[in-house]
Amino acid sequence: MNTVKIGDDFEKKSYYIIENALNNKELGLIPEYCKVFRKKGYYSSRRKKEIVFDLSIEVTPPNADKPTLLYLIECKNYSSSIPVDDVALFAKYISEVHDYTIKGVFITNNKLQSGAIEEIISHGMMLIEVDNENYNIVHYKNEKQENKQNDFDKTILAAIQKALLPTKIEGLNKLSSKQIDTIASNLIKEFNPNILNYALLTPLNQILDFLGSKYNLTFKYSDLHDELSNKILGYFDSEKNEIIINFKVKDTPREPFILAHEIGHFILHKNLKVNKVVYNNFKDTSFNFFEQSYVLRNPKNWIEWQANCFASSLLMPELSFRAILILNQKDLGISKAGKIFLDNQECNKSDYRELIKRLSSHFNVSKLSVEYRLNDLKLIEKPVYNASTEGEKELLRTLSIWRAKDNW
Repeated sequence: MNTVKIGDDFEKKSYYIIENALNNKELGLIPEYCKVFRKKGYYSSRRKKEIVFDLSIEVTPPNADKPTLLYLIECKNYSSSIPVDDVALFAKYISEVHDYTIKGVFITNNKLQSGAIEEIISHGMMLIEVDNENYNIVHYKNEKQENKQNDFDKTILAAIQKALLPTKIEGLNKLSSKQIDTIASNLIKEFNPNILNYALLTPLNQILDFLGSKYNLTFKYSDLHDELSNKILGYFDSEKNEIIINFKVKDTPREPFILAHEIGHFILHKNLKVNKVVYNNFKDTSFNFFEQSYVLRNPKNWIEWQANCFASSLLMPELSFRAILILNQKDLGISKAGKIFLDNQECNKSDYRELIKRLSSHFNVSKLSVEYRLNDLKLIEKPVYNASTEGEKELLRTLSIWRAKDNW
């Protein structure tokens, strides 16, 4: 296939992606007021003639006689990295088109040279890198843009991602909590079996050193954000074999669980080919208030639940956790040790709070992590509650929604 044919096919594919997204009302725009064009020219007063762009989107508000918002799109299908001159020329062409609010979009099947990326950033363009295998897509935001413009950028980016990216992750094993607990325990035994034998605190930094020497895993702190500038607490980069933790959580109570979570991704998911944009497009895991369990509906749910489960098992190994629970119950004079009975009696609630506090201190985790671990191991016994009235049922539904929304 000749290079012209390849370029035309790539341009055509990009055109249909955008046109379908617009017609399906996925761009946050009213289709009747928008048009997508291929090879349309726009007048340059400097050149005294039209400049033809690969693709364009014109947005014409009601009662307006011409478009007010214009997306100009360049499609590049190269066998090597995109040179800076191509991006600079595209930016120059855009600057010569007036009488519109203009946004430049650069779609390419290959990586850009470092200078080309600087051009993208400096001109506030949207960059979409379409890799044939993974469809990596990047968005560079110009902080000087108005919020409304940024919102539209995010909307159109999400729509294009949805059209380009696969909808599942191949090779994901749906491990049970028991299987994950075994994997975490085996790692601890390999590092130092005395941690389990004596219910000791799991030394995460030493385990990181151990994994580094055995698997060349590296670790660092950094200021982490995703492609839409949202803050990320931790990240495992499978390509670089590196765990990165946001420096803002360093030495905070949250750090141990976040670090253990990322170690979980390394142990359980290092061989998965996970595109971060595909991953971010899946909805997050939600907690079902009625069933006291996580709702696992998509690959992201499974991957994040597995990493959370691994983190709990690494920081609070089951045998150690049960042993420390029993020791503390006996210390508090609780006759039926091994499980926690929790009802509305103040004495039982007081014991529960004290046990949570002690377990949290022993394992160096948050109280919330201890509560989740107790629930996972089914160590809390509660009276059966029957919601007999519609009002009570509705209250439970509301609490469930709030809990999922606000990450209680």
